[in-house]
Amino acid sequence: MNGKERDEWGVLEASHMLTDRPITRQTWLEECFPPWGEYLNRELERTRPKPGKFHLWWLGGPSWGLKIREETFLLDNYAGPSIVTRYENSGDCQNTGADRLHWMRLNPQLVDIWKFKRMDALFITHHHADHCDIYTVKALLETTRAKFIGPRMTVMALKGWGVPDRRIVEVKPGQTLKFKNVEVAVEKNFDQNALKTRIGIPEGTDFTPVMDDAAVTYIFKSAAGNLAFIGDGTYHNGFYGVGQRHRVDVAIVNLGHNPSGSYDKLTPFDAYRVAKALGAGVVIPDHYENWACTHQDPDQLEWIVRKNDPGMKTVILQPGAMFVYPDDRDIGRYRYPDWQERFDWRKARYTLENE
Repeated sequence: MNGKERDEWGVLEASHMLTDRPITRQTWLEECFPPWGEYLNRELERTRPKPGKFHLWWLGGPSWGLKIREETFLLDNYAGPSIVTRYENSGDCQNTGADRLHWMRLNPQLVDIWKFKRMDALFITHHHADHCDIYTVKALLETTRAKFIGPRMTVMALKGWGVPDRRIVEVKPGQTLKFKNVEVAVEKNFDQNALKTRIGIPEGTDFTPVMDDAAVTYIFKSAAGNLAFIGDGTYHNGFYGVGQRHRVDVAIVNLGHNPSGSYDKLTPFDAYRVAKALGAGVVIPDHYENWACTHQDPDQLEWIVRKNDPGMKTVILQPGAMFVYPDDRDIGRYRYPDWQERFDWRKARYTLENE
């Protein structure tokens, strides 16, 4: 397939689908996945945030793109399939007593991880496979100069995958990373499932991890405001301390259904409590729509925030949505563009030509 068969955003031309040609499984995979083609890759590349603004893209599940001025980051990007976890190496299984759990992926893969021309860093909160993603790491390692940033157990996984030391930044709470337009504070996280999970830890590694080895929180600070990203952190009053040490304008928190006997995701009320503890003015939930077993409508979070703190804003995005702060803090629920601005009534055909 040549470049003429996709538009300038990397989306397949419909006329190409009506052309008779050989189709193989590889053709199908290359043309149909990811479903959005390179649209979001190119949107991240072309967007130039103005001073005093940052742009977020929700890539579905726990995955985010962040751009502040010319610097571009991925946060916990997951480009993998449905997976199964087993008791011997999964905190989720050990917490519930399940021999195995099936995590059936619902959300589409929205970016082509092999088509990024530039990526400054991949921030990883913890080493769970859907946050520390081997597909994303291998692609960015080959096609960009991105740094791979994470706590000790994440770094163990990265080194086991052959990521060279010069590309790895191991972090722990209390540290600060400085970029041209962004300062990133590394803070405490509270993720018991991550602490119990040894997936990705090389065989024979003998150490007793503590929470700071397993998971961290990132707070991105810029002239636009401060963004807190907690990954899979579960409720803990330690988040109040994080909020006391840093101003938080926007908090991204996980959310999801917890069947009886499980505590994998934040409940709607605990998602509110974490955002409140952080002192966030805007709370954005993620992760609630991508696994079948923890799927939940976020409307309960909206109701809880409205009843308990009317001054806090809840923003519910859709996969692929671009959120601009501070412009979009009052949007409530994101709506996909319908392209009405492209309509031209002068060229519209109101009747069939043969009538």
